[in-house]
Amino acid sequence: MLKGLAVLLMIIAADTLTVGVHARKHVRVTNLLGKDAVLYLHCRSRDDDLGLHVLRFLQFQEWSFNNNIGGTTLFWCSLQWNDKQRSIEVYNYERDNKDCSSYCWRFLEPDGAYFYIENTRQWEHRYSW
Repeated sequence: MLKGLAVLLMIIAADTLTVGVHARKHVRVTNLLGKDAVLYLHCRSRDDDLGLHVLRFLQFQEWSFNNNIGGTTLFWCSLQWNDKQRSIEVYNYERDNKDCSSYCWRFLEPDGAYFYIENTRQWEHRYSW
């Protein structure tokens, strides 16, 4: 009985410590590169490969996840369109956890990548091509 109670208390304590880490995140990457730009998007993390997606203008790829318990969650994407090829971090726990409590929208435009800052409701230009 005492052992079971100790295990239950450890589970509750661990859950309490990781509430901020485990808030569900929703990342969306949208192609706003232009009407004729077809975007080849391949996103992954250390644990997940989301595969290659072909996005026409205004199309997006979206996925959701929980941050890992260590607070080191990182998703990056390889981008290819027209004659350009880039790689960007679309979600980095250390940088983005405070900026998007739930919705982590990213727009890819002709001049670079824009990240939505949820608490200020503004877009930030983070990458230039």
